[in-house]
Amino acid sequence: MDVLAVVHIKSNYDAWKTLFDEGQVHREEFSDESRTRVAKVDDNTAMVQLFDVDMQKMAETLNNSSVGQEMAEHVEKRDLYKLEVMTPPGA
Repeated sequence: MDVLAVVHIKSNYDAWKTLFDEGQVHREEFSDESRTRVAKVDDNTAMVQLFDVDMQKMAETLNNSSVGQEMAEHVEKRDLYKLEVMTPPGA
């Protein structure tokens, strides 16, 4: 499953992004990290696009790892959206 996460940041984007970058090895356990995309919306919001996500493994990582605990210090909440390829109208 491909996922878009809108991340609501408690600290600031730069502090969150540093921690996010350090978590690459953990994301490799539940997604195709080579395709991960991150965008800054503003200083308290980021958008993260993840591909080929194993939702069960992602939940385990975020709930049980030290990275998940550290992220909780920086993240207020995440809004998750499922992404699907669409055929353009009229195609």
